[in-house]
Amino acid sequence: MSVLRRRGVLVLLVVLGALLVVVTASRTWLTGSVDDVVLGARTVDATGAQAAGGVVALALVVVAGAIASATAGPRARVVALVLTALAVLAGVASIARVLLDPDAVIGPIAAAAAGRTGSLESHSTVNAWPWVAVLGFVLAGLALAGLTRARRVAPGLSSRYDAPGRAPESDWDQLSAGEDPTDVGPAQHT
Repeated sequence: MSVLRRRGVLVLLVVLGALLVVVTASRTWLTGSVDDVVLGARTVDATGAQAAGGVVALALVVVAGAIASATAGPRARVVALVLTALAVLAGVASIARVLLDPDAVIGPIAAAAAGRTGSLESHSTVNAWPWVAVLGFVLAGLALAGLTRARRVAPGLSSRYDAPGRAPESDWDQLSAGEDPTDVGPAQHT
């Protein structure tokens, strides 16, 4: 079995991809210039968290989904993989909006800096950090694809963590059945 087919390694790659997104979200993604009556001619910067709000949350959803898909049963694993893949796609789409129209993204941020609502006309440039964030989501997505393949081969958690025998009843259920839940059996004298 190849190292890149092991569930633990694939989950670690998902976590690394999501961590890359979280780290880049705190960096400056956009730098724009605004010429406004209130602000004057000045530059406005936007971090990844400001420009693509929600990418950090989506990255955390991806991590949680990867862990769930690696530890859950077969049905829950499929659901976790599908929802996690949707979170990866939503993260890439959010970053793509920044890359495709940076002026529309920084305009409302500049307006908020001037204490206004709406958007200001601005001219902005994108640096490399959004591309690094896309790379993080792509890495996570590829590792999720590997987890999809690993799902067919590897079972969930072993049964040694399951409760032995029948499911435990609550104290109320035991009382309803006429049993005393505080009764531990006859006392042994030595």
